[in-house]
Amino acid sequence: MSTKMAKTHGFNWMWLWIWFGFPLLLQLATVSQASQALTFTLEPQDSVVPEGHSVLLQCAGKAAGKGKATPTPTSIRWRGPDGQDLGVVGDTFRTQLKNGSLYISSVEENRGLTGAYQCLLSAEGIGSVLSRPALVAIARQPELNQDFIETYLLPGQTAYFRCMVGEHVWQPGVRHTVQWYKDDMPLPLDKLRMVVLPNGALEIDEVNANDRGAYQCNVTSGSVHRLSSKTNLNIKKPVDAGAEQAVAPSFLVGPSPKTVSEGDTVTLDCVANGVPKPQIKWLRNGEELDFNHLDSRFSITGTGSLQISGAEDIDSGNYQCRASNSVDSLDAQATVQVQVPPKFIQAPRDKTASEKEVLNLECAIHGKPKPSIRWLKNGEVITPNEYLQFVNGHNLRIRGLLYSDAGMFQCVGTNPAGSVQASARLRVVPPGDLSAGEDIASDVKPLSSGLLARLPGPPRNLVAQIVKSRFVTLSWQEPLQNANEVVSYTVYYRVSNSEREQKIVTQSHEDQQVSIQSLLPGRTYQFRVVANTNFGMGESSQPLEASTQPEVNIAGPPRNVDAYARNHKEIFVHWQPPTVTNGEILKYRVYYSENDSGADMYNDSMSLELLLTDLRPYTDYVISVVPFNRNGMGDSSAELKVRTFSSTPSEPPNNVTLEVTSSSSITVHWEPPAEEDCNGQITGYKIRYRKFKDAPQAKSTPANIRYFELNGLDRNAEYQVKIAAMTVNGSGPFTEWYRANTLENDLDETQVPGKPIWINIQPGADNIGLHWGPPQQPEIKIRSYVLGWGRGIPDENTIELKETERYHVLKNLESNMEYVVSLRARNVKGDGPPIYDNIKTRDEEPLDVPVPLEVPVGLRAITMSSSSIVVYWIDTMLNKNQHVTDNRHYTVSYSITGSNRYRYHNTSDLNCMINDLRPSTQYEFAVKVVKGRRESAWSMSVLNSTFQNVPVTPPRELTVRLDEQNPHNVIVQWLPPKHTVGQITGYNIYYTTDTTKRDRDWAIEAFAGEETMLMLPNLKPYTTYYFKVQARTTKGGNNAPFSALTAFTTSAAVIMQEADTIAKGIDNQNLLYIIIGSTVLVLFLLLLGLLLFCRRKPQSSPEHTKKSYQKNNVGVPKPPDLWIHHDQMELKNIDKGLHSATPVCSDNASSSGALTLPRSVVHSEYEVDTPVPGHVTNSLDKRAYVAGYMTATSMNSTMERPQYPRTQYNHQNRSHMTMDTGLSQQSLTQPQNNSLAQTPEHPYGGYDANFCNAGYTGGTASNPSAPGNGCVSTIESAKRGHPLKSFSVPGPPPTGAATTMNKHTPAVTIRPQNQSPYKKPSFSAATPNRLQGGGSVAHSTDEIQRLAPSTSTEELNQEMANLEGLMKDLSAITANEFEC
Repeated sequence: MSTKMAKTHGFNWMWLWIWFGFPLLLQLATVSQASQALTFTLEPQDSVVPEGHSVLLQCAGKAAGKGKATPTPTSIRWRGPDGQDLGVVGDTFRTQLKNGSLYISSVEENRGLTGAYQCLLSAEGIGSVLSRPALVAIARQPELNQDFIETYLLPGQTAYFRCMVGEHVWQPGVRHTVQWYKDDMPLPLDKLRMVVLPNGALEIDEVNANDRGAYQCNVTSGSVHRLSSKTNLNIKKPVDAGAEQAVAPSFLVGPSPKTVSEGDTVTLDCVANGVPKPQIKWLRNGEELDFNHLDSRFSITGTGSLQISGAEDIDSGNYQCRASNSVDSLDAQATVQVQVPPKFIQAPRDKTASEKEVLNLECAIHGKPKPSIRWLKNGEVITPNEYLQFVNGHNLRIRGLLYSDAGMFQCVGTNPAGSVQASARLRVVPPGDLSAGEDIASDVKPLSSGLLARLPGPPRNLVAQIVKSRFVTLSWQEPLQNANEVVSYTVYYRVSNSEREQKIVTQSHEDQQVSIQSLLPGRTYQFRVVANTNFGMGESSQPLEASTQPEVNIAGPPRNVDAYARNHKEIFVHWQPPTVTNGEILKYRVYYSENDSGADMYNDSMSLELLLTDLRPYTDYVISVVPFNRNGMGDSSAELKVRTFSSTPSEPPNNVTLEVTSSSSITVHWEPPAEEDCNGQITGYKIRYRKFKDAPQAKSTPANIRYFELNGLDRNAEYQVKIAAMTVNGSGPFTEWYRANTLENDLDETQVPGKPIWINIQPGADNIGLHWGPPQQPEIKIRSYVLGWGRGIPDENTIELKETERYHVLKNLESNMEYVVSLRARNVKGDGPPIYDNIKTRDEEPLDVPVPLEVPVGLRAITMSSSSIVVYWIDTMLNKNQHVTDNRHYTVSYSITGSNRYRYHNTSDLNCMINDLRPSTQYEFAVKVVKGRRESAWSMSVLNSTFQNVPVTPPRELTVRLDEQNPHNVIVQWLPPKHTVGQITGYNIYYTTDTTKRDRDWAIEAFAGEETMLMLPNLKPYTTYYFKVQARTTKGGNNAPFSALTAFTTSAAVIMQEADTIAKGIDNQNLLYIIIGSTVLVLFLLLLGLLLFCRRKPQSSPEHTKKSYQKNNVGVPKPPDLWIHHDQMELKNIDKGLHSATPVCSDNASSSGALTLPRSVVHSEYEVDTPVPGHVTNSLDKRAYVAGYMTATSMNSTMERPQYPRTQYNHQNRSHMTMDTGLSQQSLTQPQNNSLAQTPEHPYGGYDANFCNAGYTGGTASNPSAPGNGCVSTIESAKRGHPLKSFSVPGPPPTGAATTMNKHTPAVTIRPQNQSPYKKPSFSAATPNRLQGGGSVAHSTDEIQRLAPSTSTEELNQEMANLEGLMKDLSAITANEFEC
């Protein structure tokens, strides 16, 4: 570092001491300390010499030894410009001296001797460090101006002669001497008019006839002299003062862009001519520079060149040289970039760590531009891998330390302004020994036998619960031996065939599951677990091998992505192919967005470059490039930020007003154009004004000025004014002409203004608002108002207001305080008389401290597709139903993980869907609640990734055809997608007759597997169907593309059919209708005959009936009550805990409230081979019910009677009972002798198919396949109590002896209310698969009461059995037309 730089830094440190104090200085000094294990005492420096001269590069260092008296010996090697170690043996130009220095005898251009040299300092047992690069270069001669130029100037103008050209005319360490000649003679400099600028140029102001001649410069570099070409200066004949023509300014030379280092001196040239002679002003970022400030580092050299001494970072920006005269103003601009050399914020420190640990080495460097950071180990550049990782771009993380990782690590930061480096020593020691001493002795004492006996055994049952591509979740059980001694577990893992083992330690002994993150896909890992105690580690478990899942072979990020603006509407982007392509790159997609929060836009390119067009001027665009291969989108490149060039403003300034201030002045007020219309940074405003019909004149202002006063105008004259905004590209459009008349006479300022005529005051708690009216004398000039106020006394404080103001608010006052307010007008003569008023502020209003808003919790992000993620959360300030009832809303922040570009979405709901996301990209989400001006803090962020765009291609060659073997079926067949990501897990087949429907409204058949054919039954005949297929993969298929649409028209052979039918042979609907009609007619006639037959039976007296029933004579069966009425019996509260039910089918009758039992209920049996004696009892608790809506086992009494084959009805006593309607669909028994019970596989018992009929009761308990009630459920009847024990109205007590259980107990039927067993229930046409209801026979109450039980019903029972068989045949015939 030069002496001047050292002084500058010393001065800066002094100010840091003054302002920040000793503690911060001490902290900075501590942070910047480097390792003392191996350090340089002398590093090589840059050297620029003439070609053929010699160079000496010095290097020396030291290493910390075991003791202060015995330093560790060091060795020095050199690396050349190619980065390889120099073999000085046999090198005729380079020699390493005994003290380690490198001597280059002759620096020549084409022998590879120029470039960067580095010294490598090594010490055995410590490591190696690399010195800073020392640049060896050959001194270059500057390029001189070789253009012969003739210059013509008017007397009084400025001449400028260029000497050296090019941006970098000076080389570090090389000095040039410039001498100017006029007409081949040395030019004596007139210091009042002549100046030689730092770049060697000559500037002559106020030229005259004596300055005519030929000028050239002589540049001396060491012993070399060079002359530039000549420039002839010619002086024009002067023009009379009244006849000269005004000329707009023009630049002889303007500023050029400069890139300098911090502390350098910068000179921006600017010379302009015009008539009249233009005035030069300098602006930075549109604001005029203040050269009069005492500490200003800006100065003017020559006629208008700007010089910046000791450039600092804050001096960076756009500089405008503005030359203006009465004709026009002209700007020339240049950008100055001040580069700051890298400086350490945090340097790495020496560290000692145990084997298998994870170690972080911190390094933070500041500089401008941002330094690039490299890590070196023992002088070699570290290439990141899965074990050596760069964290946050600057820290180094070493996973699974090995003893071979010990050594010297260096953090090197480099930018164009320089480089900086620091080293740290890493020592790896055995576990548990973190001594800081130089030598690590393994003095770990062995455990005693007692402690060894207490060590735990190996953990058991180590398994991999979850195995994904990037993480594995392990679980295990505690060891069998000494499990109570375990305090934690250590999980070791490594890649198979690798020595580097990493570890994770659990928090406690209860943690017996751990998730290991940051694994690599498609690798095989070995895991083992060790139990830890307070005195040692137990035995290791057996190794477990698990292979992570492979990931999609997508392409890596494109390399060397660069972008730059071509103009104000175009950006050119170019890149190189990815290092990892995983196949052919199909295309590249360039994403770009305005600023950090704009919407993503993209263009695709088949080449390695793309031109973005139709962009906005002077707008920052964030650009990234993503490759695509056959597996989809690859990894994105790093984001670049590029700004388009500026342009002239597209709109003029707004709100332009003219204020006539006197007879000779007009003040112009305006506002800048809208931000989107500026098209760049506004550098100023150009005002054109003219007296009516005169030539216009021009004035210019800085960008930070919003008004300008035009002076020197004529009295009582009309003036026209217009204004335009300016950028560095020029002026934008002007406004229209605005007109104003100057005053005929100036207002009187020979006397002070009068008192304001009135003042109105409105007090607040901490403010006072004032209105006032001007004095009554309008002819007296007022230039401002003076407002004063004080507590109890006037004018403690004063403020000067504009003469146009009529309202002002005094703020930050004390509450409940008496104030005296004064107001007076002022002009050049003085202050007028004041007007006073007293006012008292109000009491301080109680502070309404708002309740702080709580942070939303439970934030979750669920991926919906490749471009959308749903985010939802919980607001703990809402009630349990989480309904927003006030004016609060929520702001969701989201960005690509690792990016600083945040976007926001507002919603009043507790969830929102974020759309327009990139596929296969991880996003970070956070949410906060906003209510009015209050808002909560951001919630904890969550991460989730969008789906991959899969499959890339849709299924192919979709065909539809009829099945040749079974024309009832249609076969859909296709080929799998040509390119897919992930394994095909199945397909979705969409078909419809209306293509205008949305996809979700189409019929969908989904199946798993890789089959590419599906058979579709049940399509309508003579109908055109449209088909398309979508593939499903392991990566999801909601957004997968569809195949091409295929149309197919079915034929007559395709009919509606069910999976299970009985009448499979019937395919003629007309024949079916004839059979049904005939059957119904026959059934009606049979019912009518039975009715007449029953009415002809002799009636028995009630006493006889009762007597015979109680005696229950064997062989005299009771006649059935054909008119079954059950409008008075109900079932209720059946014990559900005694059985379980499996619903088979449902019936509308089951939901109609309480079911009722008929007054005369009969038994039915189908088992003719095994007669079961029937029992009749009047005990309701011993009653059994089957086959209709509910079946139940009954209690047999000792009273028996013979059973008739296929008997359906047995007479029983009438009772009233109720049951829960929720159980009306459940069967309460299952017979023990079923040949084929009802199961989910055989839902209809022994028949191939069955149907549900709420009215037909031909089934029995012994044959559940009989078509009884359509809502029968099967249950087990063993080991349960009586099902009807909860009847609300018990039946009469039994008259016979005690009854016993009998497994052959018959069952009875519970039917809907007011239904006869002979009546057919009517069904609506909309109800499928129901028997058509026949005509109902209506019976009056008198007819029912006259009916008496028959004592001879054998014939009737036989007829009923025949009728039952007929009904079963009818059921089989009609089953294919009706379903349950």
